[in-house]
Amino acid sequence: MSDTTAKVINLADRRAKKEHEARNAPIPGWIVWLHCPKCNTLEYSEISMPDGRVHKKCGTLVEEEEIQIDVRAEYTISMRNSKRLDELFRETKIPGFMKPLAKKGIGMLENLQAAEKEYRKRLENIAGGTVSPYQDEWDEKSLDMDLKILDPLGLILTEARQPDLHFPEVVS
Repeated sequence: MSDTTAKVINLADRRAKKEHEARNAPIPGWIVWLHCPKCNTLEYSEISMPDGRVHKKCGTLVEEEEIQIDVRAEYTISMRNSKRLDELFRETKIPGFMKPLAKKGIGMLENLQAAEKEYRKRLENIAGGTVSPYQDEWDEKSLDMDLKILDPLGLILTEARQPDLHFPEVVS
């Protein structure tokens, strides 16, 4: 007699595995840093323009540096930065008489939080829709990324968010 043992394929398990892989696959994209040599300003864009672009303020042709990114990794780090900023808001307990002096610090945290939200919006533009972050067990240090931790806030900056790496001559 022949051995007719067959492996049973569970289609639901297979589909779940493929969906999990798709949710955790890197999303390739680009961030373009723009430097105006006349105004000496830096900004970033998610839109690549092969023919170059002119600075709206002064009309000078800007220098561009494209940085390839993993959109999902950038999004995950931005979400973690927002979570850290929320923690800093909660930790900030200011006595009533100090509130006028503390407005500057709270305003800085609010500006950083707004910048994180704007960055995630631009990342969604790059991806062409919503982006799901990597799972909590994902460790950005395992990737080959140039990371910088902003002390004392503890925010993480990737290479794509460090314009000084691409335009070292510009003083921010």
